[in-house]
Amino acid sequence: MQEFLNTILSMPTVVFTVLLGMMVLYWISVVAGALDIELFDPGSLDGVDGALEGVDGALEGADGALEGADGAAEGADGAAEGDADAEGGPSGLAGALHALRLRYAPLTIVISFIALFGWVVSFFASQYLAPVIPGGAWIGSAVVLVVAVVVAIPLTSLITRPMAPLFHNASAKKNRDLIGLGVTIRTGRVDASFGQATLDDGQAKLLLHVRCEADNTLARGDQALIVNWNEDANTFDVEPMDALLGGPDGSREAD
Repeated sequence: MQEFLNTILSMPTVVFTVLLGMMVLYWISVVAGALDIELFDPGSLDGVDGALEGVDGALEGADGALEGADGAAEGADGAAEGDADAEGGPSGLAGALHALRLRYAPLTIVISFIALFGWVVSFFASQYLAPVIPGGAWIGSAVVLVVAVVVAIPLTSLITRPMAPLFHNASAKKNRDLIGLGVTIRTGRVDASFGQATLDDGQAKLLLHVRCEADNTLARGDQALIVNWNEDANTFDVEPMDALLGGPDGSREAD
């Protein structure tokens, strides 16, 4: 056990250990938000709920950064494709991603697989390859790091290629194009700092971070309408469908 800990917390495996840990926390936050498990009376879990919201907020910041990077990559991708005729093909970030064949899935999934494969390769290479490399520990660590990345990238490409149809339709929709569409709430509540919802367009199901500034009774399974896209926060503003229609039966109340 001690040898295992020494390996995963030493260079270069620690690089992938940290990255993999961040991605595990990210996916736990996604799953926890989607499941919204309430085992006890919600009123008795206010303290736990507040703590989880703090973690969720921190992870949503990382989520926003990753999605922002993904959006930047898509923008570079589109720009490069538009200039392909003039320059003979994509270049820069888009060219690198196309060359590595890593544009088949969202960046969060790609990073997760690179972290996983890199961690496994680095772990075993640190034990069996690094000791036989001349030049000292730092040279061995550098070689192992390069080997881990070189092996992880094609493996990630291979595993994400079949996922392309799952994300093609979802990535085609721009955030502002979703304004005016109805969503289904997937969390126990929606307020100014917390909430998730799904949007099903018949071809793909999107998981969205949603917010509602006004007091509301939105809960899991309720319908809401997207009224705005907050680019800075990377969230969608929603309003309860019942409130917009004027009543729970869907009919407007008389003035």
